[in-house]
Amino acid sequence: MTLADRFLAYSAQAAAEGSPGWAELAAGLAADEAALAVVERAPESRRQPVLVLATCRWLGAPPGPWPRLRSWLLDHADAVVAELGRRSVQTNDLRRSGPVSLALACLDEPVALLEVGASAGLCLLPDLVSYRAGDVRWGDPLSPVQLTLDVTDGRGDDAPGGAGAGLGAVELPEVVWRAGLDLDPVDVRDDAAVAWLRALLPPGAPERADLLERAVALARTAPPRVARGDAVDDLEALAATAPADARLVVVSTGTLVYLPGRRRQQFVDTIRGLGATWVSYERIGLLDDVGPVDPGLVERTSAFAVLALDGRPLAVGDAHGTRLTTVG
Repeated sequence: MTLADRFLAYSAQAAAEGSPGWAELAAGLAADEAALAVVERAPESRRQPVLVLATCRWLGAPPGPWPRLRSWLLDHADAVVAELGRRSVQTNDLRRSGPVSLALACLDEPVALLEVGASAGLCLLPDLVSYRAGDVRWGDPLSPVQLTLDVTDGRGDDAPGGAGAGLGAVELPEVVWRAGLDLDPVDVRDDAAVAWLRALLPPGAPERADLLERAVALARTAPPRVARGDAVDDLEALAATAPADARLVVVSTGTLVYLPGRRRQQFVDTIRGLGATWVSYERIGLLDDVGPVDPGLVERTSAFAVLALDGRPLAVGDAHGTRLTTVG
C-alpha cells in the first residue's frame, strides 16, 4: 500500500466514523505530491494519517479546508517532520474495554491484568466502568464512565435480536493487580501528555472527547502503572511482578497490527510460555493463533475485529468495540 493509498483509506474510515473534516484533509493530502513528499521525510513508522493530522493540529495548523492546511504544511514542513519523529499514535480508545469486559466475564477467579500497548492505561480499568447492552448491565453501576454496546446473537436469523441479545448475566472477576506495557507510555497525571491524547481525536466527535475526559478523571483517582517496554521483549519481566495467586491475563486490543508477523508469533509464544490467559480484540485475519470465524458472519455484520479468549473467538465487531455479534 502506497502512502497515498493509506491516506485514502483513512479518509474513508474518518468519513464512516463521522469526521468529515479529517476525511477531506486526508483525501486532499493523498492527492497532493508535494504534501506527500513532506510526510515521506518522516520515519516510516511515523507516517500514519491520524498521526500526521494530529501533529499538524498540535503545531497550530488552521482548521478548515484542505487548501489552507496544504499551504500551512508546506510552510512548516521542517517543524512537522521533526515533531512526527517525536510523536506516536496514543489514542487509548476506552470503548474497547467493552469487548474486553465480556471476555473477562468468562473467568471466575481473581485476575492480574496486563495490557500491551497500554498508552495511558485507560483500558486497564474494565472493572471500574459501567456497561450496558439493552437491558443487560454490568461493571460498576456508579462509575462516571458509562459505555453502551450493541451486542447481538450471531447464531442465525432466527436468534433473538436486540442490543443485548445473546447475553445472560455478566459478572466480572475481581482485578487484584493491573499494569501496562508501552513503548511510549502516557502519564495520566501529565496535562501535556493528556493534551496530546485530545489532539489525536478527530474533530467533530464531542462524545469521544467527553469519554476521554471522564476516563482520565477516573484513572487519576488511582493511576495505573504503565511501564516503558516492548510488547515481546519486556513482557515476561513485567509479568513476573504480578501476584502468583491470581490468574495472569494479558490483553491486546488493536496493538499487534503494529508488530511484524514474526514478532506477533513471538508475542503469542511468550504468553503461552507464561501460562497466561490471553484476551485479544484484533483485526480479523491478523493472527493465525485466533481461530477462524464464519466469513458469512463477518460479511453480514461488516465486522473488523474479533474478540477471542486464548485464541477462541467469542464475537466479531467494529474497530472500536461498540458493536459486537457473538459467535455461535
